[in-house]
Amino acid sequence: MRCSRIPALLGVTGLLISAGTGLAGAQADSRTAAGAAPRATTVSSRGGGVPLAPAGAGAGASTALISVASANAHPVASSAIPFATLGQNGLTAGPVAKPIPDTAKPRPAATSRAANWGPAPHVQERRVPPTQVNGNFAGILQGRSDCGGCQPPDPNAAISPTQITHVVNLRMQVYNKAGGLLCGTSLSALMGTTARISDPHVQWDNLFQRWSMVFIPVPATTSDAPRMFLLTSTSSDACGTWRRIPLSFSGSSYPPGTLLDYPYIGQDRNALLLSSNNFQLTASGFVYRNSAVFSIPKGAAYSGGAFSFRAFNTGFSTAPVTVSGNPLLPTPAVFFLRTIPGTGYQLYRMTGSGTSGVAVTAQAVGSSPFAAPTRNARQPGTGLPGLDVLDGRMSSTPYQDGAFVWFTHTQGVSGFPAVRYGAINTTSNQVTAQNAFRSTTSDDWNPSIGVQGNGTGPVSIFVNWSFTDPARGTPTSITVDGVRPGQGVPALIGTGQVLVQGGVSSTARRFGDLSSVALDPTPAAGCSATAVLSNEIFNASGLWLSWISRVSFC
Repeated sequence: MRCSRIPALLGVTGLLISAGTGLAGAQADSRTAAGAAPRATTVSSRGGGVPLAPAGAGAGASTALISVASANAHPVASSAIPFATLGQNGLTAGPVAKPIPDTAKPRPAATSRAANWGPAPHVQERRVPPTQVNGNFAGILQGRSDCGGCQPPDPNAAISPTQITHVVNLRMQVYNKAGGLLCGTSLSALMGTTARISDPHVQWDNLFQRWSMVFIPVPATTSDAPRMFLLTSTSSDACGTWRRIPLSFSGSSYPPGTLLDYPYIGQDRNALLLSSNNFQLTASGFVYRNSAVFSIPKGAAYSGGAFSFRAFNTGFSTAPVTVSGNPLLPTPAVFFLRTIPGTGYQLYRMTGSGTSGVAVTAQAVGSSPFAAPTRNARQPGTGLPGLDVLDGRMSSTPYQDGAFVWFTHTQGVSGFPAVRYGAINTTSNQVTAQNAFRSTTSDDWNPSIGVQGNGTGPVSIFVNWSFTDPARGTPTSITVDGVRPGQGVPALIGTGQVLVQGGVSSTARRFGDLSSVALDPTPAAGCSATAVLSNEIFNASGLWLSWISRVSFC
């Protein structure tokens, strides 16, 4: 969002900023010695604000209403064949197998705070991550996801004032905030499709009190029409009735046989914001063609009216940015963001979201170099090749609060997979980024981020990820860390809270592909901010297990 002016002291996470300088940035490209300041990487490129021409079109209309009870009464068989997330080369995304560093050689920890960040020294406070755990329970288990032994689970969840909706593989389950199961159904039955489906994403609209969900059918032939499935609830009850809205696509971005892989979903006040990586099925397999972004008007999606939309080509794995606020804040523009290993981040600006006048501009490339992961994550006590950590793309939706877009993703640090998080100032295009990892010997990946703010002041930040630490005998585990308002953008090194420790798997190679952080519209009593997290571990039998946690800053 472009602002008319920047206050002399811009109160985003308490970082003191001179007028016009934007959010200063720094990141450590190795695990530096304790007390050493990370190397600054704050140069940004404006990129000219190039308008993008539409390269495709889509349309949708509600075809039926379906209740969860009716879906359960009329099951629909769907293929349970695992489908891998694809990289730009058309192969399974993630680093190739490489030698694993010597785990007996510890790396020194990075500094927890750069000296010039955060409030003035006389008002600095000790940084404390989210400490109150309001709920911490198992979600959907492998073999109970209506997908047999599908890997990975693609776990994500959203939260309303009373319900947590969790989608994994081919199944949706709804819980109360204490973890009590309210209902569940297969996504195939809910949508009424026999197609092979994948990659579900769900979100809650705190303005209109509705749920929305997308997932994709995998084309079976080279002539299949490009499609995506959208479901929207007719009320605030995720166990109630949903609208089935098949989306169809045409134009140069969507030749026959197109797979709309790795769909992201976000939102602003007016529209559902979506994107995908488009691969065409050919005789030799899937071939990457392009990536595209588009927006769908909420009014039509929620009421069942017919609608059409324009799609715009972007760089690979560009994610929509969800607008923060409770209710969602008004914004003159919304953003889409992608990672570029070795360079930084590309920012796209959309105006007129959800309308016939929608326009997308390639706003800037923010320079903040990082390395893509060079190897997979290890498990203790096994000689297995490792768990897939993807390719440095975002595995969750970024957040927009005021002039800042907050993000997280996996990176490579000193040969280890690690987490990176930070923000982009959409006025100056400057980037702030920092490292996050559990210990000097841990492998950390599959992160997600959520922020709570009001668009004009400090924000509360939640960062959620999975990790292993073979040197310490730690198998797959989930941790949450974060930053309270006024405490800068520090490196998150060993300061978070471990929510659950799982096991190891002798059969799994794929992991996660998704995780999520969703802000609770009704925080826990006495707490300033609450979020629900979803990620993955392995259980004692080596099966994957999705996990749900509700945590608070109190």
